[in-house]
Parts: sequence; structure tokens; C-alpha cells
Amino acid sequence: MSERIVFDYFTGQESEMLAFYRIPKLLFTNAYFKGLDALAKTLYGLMLDRMSLSLKNKWFDELQRAFIYFAQQEAAEMLGCGEDKIRSLFKKLEEYGLIERQKQGQGKPTKIYLKNFASVGNKDNSDHGNIGVKTTENSGSRPSKNPIQDHGESDSNYNNINNTNRAINTNHISSMKQDMNDEYNAYAEIVRENLDIDSMCERYPQDVEIIEGIYDLVLETILCRKSTIWISKNEYPVNLVKSKFLKLNHMHLEYVMGCMKDNTTKVRNIKNYLLSALFNAPTTMGSYYQSEYRHDMASRVVG
Repeated sequence: MSERIVFDYFTGQESEMLAFYRIPKLLFTNAYFKGLDALAKTLYGLMLDRMSLSLKNKWFDELQRAFIYFAQQEAAEMLGCGEDKIRSLFKKLEEYGLIERQKQGQGKPTKIYLKNFASVGNKDNSDHGNIGVKTTENSGSRPSKNPIQDHGESDSNYNNINNTNRAINTNHISSMKQDMNDEYNAYAEIVRENLDIDSMCERYPQDVEIIEGIYDLVLETILCRKSTIWISKNEYPVNLVKSKFLKLNHMHLEYVMGCMKDNTTKVRNIKNYLLSALFNAPTTMGSYYQSEYRHDMASRVVG
């Protein structure tokens, strides 16, 4: 923390104006969860908040179970944890049966299913026996994969085989497109919320086109399928760039917009310029504003 800020006191009902994350009381009052790390309980609360996006965008699997997308890098940033700690928290939530992760492979984000334990725990919040966490085998938490039964003739002709292959390929392509759409929608909501795009457009109506353009560039970069990305003549691992872009918020957006307005030199490649500004914003923003503050104070003293 660079400089301590003095905040005002609450008066009246002002606290009602704030937004809150909700953490189920059972995680603190039920004996079953006594050994669960407080940070893991907080992480579960953050995941519950993310469920609103799932319901809004209808992210349900074939069994109508809601799932979320929540990258470990994003969770680490929100909780102020290192990578090892955040991996441990995710693992703990799985061990206690609170979440189930389903990897999709091919660089696609992991689906996370949150388990609803409240219905089996509300009879007696102090008795861990009422928390009926089922094992994966019995809970049916993953879609069953039964082998396909062959009820046809053993001597199938070539056309039938060919038609079957076409159907399988069509279904596979359709499934891939759906996964890509789900991934796009997930990150689109996350980035829009992180950058507070709607509020920024209201505050800067004359810059709506710029704001939306930066939002599109951030989303495009996060969804990049390449292994590396070039920024300012430097090649970076795509995961590093994605991690930094997922940390961007509305203050970084304002900072980059301010840099664009203050820049007096001709920008030949605006996309590369913005990529560099956004990539470096979390590192340079604090120093920039500190320098501006000192300059203003010095001007006042001289004046």
C-alpha cells in the first residue's frame, strides 16, 4: 500500500449503497466445514457471485446444471494470493465437495460446478452429519458416458458407416462452436464487469467509441489462441498477457484513455499502442499518478 487514504464515516443508510459478496453462514457454523480455510470459504462466496452470470447467459449443461468460469489467476488477484495458495484453495473446495471442476482441454477454460449443500444442512447447522456430500460416483455430477449398444446388423454397409461418421463430425463441430460461444460470453461478461464499461460510457459519453474499442481489444487478446503475443517488439507467453489483462479495471481504462489524450506524437499503429499501454497499465499507473500529484503540489507551492 503506497499511501494511506482517509475514508469518511458511514452516516444513516449509506452502507446500503455498497455491493456485497455473500458467503453462506453454514460454512462458518457447521462443524463439517470447521477445518476449511477462511480464504477457501471466501473464494466459494466469489464463485457464488459469479453464478449470476451463468443464470443470465444460460450456461447449463445437457443435464441443466449451471456452471461458471473462474480462472485461478483472477481468483489469485482478487484474494491477493500466490499461485500455490490459490491452487490449494481450489483443491480444498473440491475435497469438501463444494465444487467440481471439468477440464475441456485445447486451451478452453475449465467449467466449475458449484454444489448446493444448503438443503441438506439446514436441519441442524451444528451437526456435520446433515451435510451429505456425495462422492462423484454416486452424485451423478458428471454426464454418464455409457457405451453405445450396437442393435443393428453386424454386416453394415459403407453408406451407413459414412453417414454415421458425417453425423459424428457434424455433432463434434457443433459442440466445438457451442464451447467457443460459451467461452466468449463468459469472458465478455467478466471483462465488461472488470472495466465497468457501462458506467464508463455514462461518465464519458464523448468517448464511447474509444471505450468500446478498448473493451473489444482486451476481449480479443484474452481469447487469443496463439502461444505467444507480440507487444512493443517483445514476445510474451499468452498466459502472462491474459493474466495481466484480466487484472485491468476501470481505473486502468481511464489511465490509458488519459495517456491517449496526452500523447502529442503521431501513432502509426493504434492497436499496438493500446496493447502496450494496457499491458503496462497495472505497473505504470501508480507511478504516473504519483508524479502528477507531486507536480501539482509543486505548482501550488510556487504559485
